[in-house]
Amino acid sequence: MPAVAATDIDAVEAFCARWEKAWNGHDADAVAAMCADDLVYDEPALRQTAHGRDSIRDFVANMVRNFPDYSFTRVGNYADTTRRALVVAWHFTGTVAGTDRRVEFHGDDRLEVGEDGLIHAYRCLYDNKFVERQVRG
Repeated sequence: MPAVAATDIDAVEAFCARWEKAWNGHDADAVAAMCADDLVYDEPALRQTAHGRDSIRDFVANMVRNFPDYSFTRVGNYADTTRRALVVAWHFTGTVAGTDRRVEFHGDDRLEVGEDGLIHAYRCLYDNKFVERQVRG
């Protein structure tokens, strides 16, 4: 990606498409490979800030176990015009493992990308209480 994210829309789209493909492929290693070793990761389900590639790799592996059919549909990409940052808006659907309970919700991934092309900060935003109510049924 270029020094200012919004200057190359094709690069933004390609990056976001790789992100979506890695998640929808249920590929924990591919998601982690897009992240830097020093990743700072905020995820509502974790209830605390996590650090490093292993944190996101473990989260994806847990998602696969808990929602084996999950998928994300990207509904928008937004690039910051002053720094290397993106927002990927998405819609999640999945079935709770071992049940027929469907879970659906919207969220945003806020990604800060370093000059190395890797994600150094990832802040995932969604209403976790809404998700928990759906999971419990």
